[in-house]
Amino acid sequence: MKHPSPADIATLWVSYATLITEAHSVVAYRLMGMGGAWSVPRGENHAMLREKGPAFTEAMVASTMTAIEGGAPDKIMAAAIKPLSKKARSNRKRLARRGPTTLRLSK
Repeated sequence: MKHPSPADIATLWVSYATLITEAHSVVAYRLMGMGGAWSVPRGENHAMLREKGPAFTEAMVASTMTAIEGGAPDKIMAAAIKPLSKKARSNRKRLARRGPTTLRLSK
């Protein structure tokens, strides 16, 4: 097994930091949606629960296959991060486009 270089480790950490940032943005949009401040699609609360199982299963399978194939630890982690990042990024872009709700202040 090839040991990861410092550049490999840095790339992994950037990928991980990006995933964390994307995921936190999605959580923020969804919480604002629950509070009525952000426009979210109908059924978003159910969608966020339904997507977890398949996304984490895909991450587990990808990382397991990379490990079975003799991948280095950084490659195993990268394989797990990739499907989660893809889902988080698509959710962030989708929710960001919707924008804030129009506040209707009563008189």
